Parts: sequence; C-alpha cells; structure tokens
Amino acid sequence: MHLLNTFKIDGVSRYFAEIKSREDLSEIAEFIDSKDSDFFILGGGSNVLISDKGFDGIILKISLDGITWNDLGERVEVVAEAGVSWDSLVGETVKKNLYGLENLSGIPGTVGAAPIQNIGAYGSEVKNTLEWVEIFDLSKKQFKVLDLKNCKLSYRDSVFKKPEAKRWIVTKVAFLLNKKGQLNLSYKDLKNRFGSEISPDLDEVRKAVLEIRSRKFPDLKEYGTAGSFFKNPIISKEKLGELLKEFPEMTHFSAGEDLFKISTAWILDNVLGLKGKSFGQVELFRNQPLVVVNLGRATATEIKKVTDEIIFQVKEKLGITLEREVTLLGEF
Repeated sequence: MHLLNTFKIDGVSRYFAEIKSREDLSEIAEFIDSKDSDFFILGGGSNVLISDKGFDGIILKISLDGITWNDLGERVEVVAEAGVSWDSLVGETVKKNLYGLENLSGIPGTVGAAPIQNIGAYGSEVKNTLEWVEIFDLSKKQFKVLDLKNCKLSYRDSVFKKPEAKRWIVTKVAFLLNKKGQLNLSYKDLKNRFGSEISPDLDEVRKAVLEIRSRKFPDLKEYGTAGSFFKNPIISKEKLGELLKEFPEMTHFSAGEDLFKISTAWILDNVLGLKGKSFGQVELFRNQPLVVVNLGRATATEIKKVTDEIIFQVKEKLGITLEREVTLLGEF
C-alpha cells in the first residue's frame, strides 16, 4: 500500500477494489453488503496514515476520470470526476484562463477529496467556487446531487464527514469559475511576492503558489508526508486574549462571530521549538513544522506516537486541543 499513500507507509487491507466506472459502484455495493465489512475510500492517499497492522476491511480506490466544460456565458461550469488529480484540474483551469482555483495549486490528492476536506490554501477554499457534488449512496445504491448549501462546508469540514455520509462515495464535483475575475493576493506570501506594483496574471499566480509550496513542503519523490498534519485551532475571543498576554506575537486570524484561528505552525515553532526537529525517522519539516515527514523508514506507530506527544504538549502549555487533519486508518 505504500505506493498508494503519500506517507509511503506499508499497510495491507483485507480487500482492495479499484472503481473505474459508474457501473463498478453498484457491484462494489453488493460486495460490501455480502461481506458486512467496513470500508475506506482512497483518492490520492495524501491525507491518510495507515496502521502498521493494516486495515481489516475494504479499501476502495476511486479512479473515475474525466472533465467536462460547460460554457455559461460569463462563467464556466467545470465538472470533474472524483479520480481526477486535483492539481491537474487546477492547471487546466488556469490554461483556459478561468478564475477561482489558482491559489489551490499544488495540493496533492484527487478532486473527490476536495469537498470532503474543503481544501484551502493561500486565502482560498473549495467552498468559494463549488457548485454541487454528486455522490453514490452505497446503502440505497443510487446517485444523489448535493448543492453547495447542503455540502455544509466549513474549515476542513463538510457534511461528508458526518455519520449520515458514512456510506457515500463522492463521484463528481462541479465548480463555477469566472472568465473574468479578480486575483486573490491577500495571503502574506503572495502579497510579499507581487507587492502592490505588480499585476500578475493567472499563470504567474499559479507558478508563484507552486514555488512557495515547494519551499514549505518536502519533495514527495524523496520523503513521505501527508502535508499539514494538524488543523489550525479555532478559539474564542476570550481565549485569544489569554494567549496574547503570554505570547503577544502569536499569529491569528478572524474566523467570524468573535472566533479566531491561530497558527499551529507558529505554536510548533515558537512555543514548542519543534521546527526541523527529528525523532528517529520522523521529522517536523525544517521549512514548515506543520508538516510531519517520514524520513524513509518511519512506521505509522512512530508517527502517531510523535504527533500524540505534540497534542499533549500543546494541551499542557496552551490549554488547546489540536485536531489532526490526517485520517488514521486501521487499529493503532
């Protein structure tokens, strides 16, 4: 399984099936029912840590592929099947001069995972352009379309993570992109890159995002990683006030309604001093401590042990419970 997950961790499953067509979905639904087995939906394997003991169930690799472009005048509806590489989709939209996804360049994984995580980067999130999501309900053995409202997208969360969606498989995702738009250069790295005097085009923004990401994230050809391992905590105005008394330079952003998002990367670097630190074969990346790296021979158990200790230390020092962005699969 190490070739199917970006952490490059070995792990086996009792069953494995690759979904290459819509017809495959009905067949796999019957198979799951017959085995009465748990299952896990795998896209690009970029947000999962598989147990060294494996997974006692069925792993479904979603390989549905294809993109449709529907011209709506000033906008284009882009419908991508779940198995399409996310960054390939972004690259195609930029080539066609369509605005909306360019800041999300370079994110690993597939289109199907994008709404589940409501992936975001550099001031943009999937919810800013998403129109609808098609799912296949394994229980009812039928397709269903959810509009943006019913997807309930929020920070790294969605309806697809709720109990009612346990037997849903994302099959298609539709985005509404503009032919003429305004570039989002509000994120500090992009603002510093272009300044106020430069008016970049879509391609230049995509190249800038890819370059910035290349400095913050390790090369997947050399190392195993699932990218950002933890979410940024969202806390109350009162809790923020308490923390700023002790850490006045703590990076934070408004999250609406007297809520604030604080930077986990800042905490790991400035409070715990973990940036670039190694623990055997596990490292907090030297350029971005939010990224947990397998240096080559790390086990899933070792990665979980290190990250559990980080969660404990943050709770002890700040009274905040970090949440994992990465999914733990199997028994730990």
